[in-house]
Amino acid sequence: MNSNQEENEPRLNQATYRDLVIFEERLKGNMTRLLKRKRKYEALLVALFIFLAYFFYAVFIDPSKIFTVHLINTIALLTVAGGLVFFYRSGMYSEKIIYAQKFVVHCNNALRAFNLEFDANNKSLSLLSDLPKQFQEGFEGYRRQYHQRKKARQAKSKKQ
Repeated sequence: MNSNQEENEPRLNQATYRDLVIFEERLKGNMTRLLKRKRKYEALLVALFIFLAYFFYAVFIDPSKIFTVHLINTIALLTVAGGLVFFYRSGMYSEKIIYAQKFVVHCNNALRAFNLEFDANNKSLSLLSDLPKQFQEGFEGYRRQYHQRKKARQAKSKKQ
């Protein structure tokens, strides 16, 4: 029974390593997607502030002598101000911008129970020192092999 358990152990470790690498790839993808979305909404926020500043200037500092132009600028100012209020009050700011900033912190809080940590700089999953050294080395080796196979597949698909 002991030898049967030893035979199953490498297969179980390979499956665990594969699952961890897939999980790491998913975390990378989620982080990349959230950061892209964050940049998009930050650009929207900056554009709203620029429009707000322009229309504030056009309405209060240098109002147009033409009534229709002044009315359009006033309506545009109210619309942009309403858009900014909506952006903050609807929770879009905290959902789209703040959540992306705290993604890694939330991940690491959840992963700590499994002796794992997600490193945002390297975009990789780190195993904490509580895990056996043999398991850590096995995972690092499997991860290297996985990335080599992935690069080979990408190079092969580019040739075709």
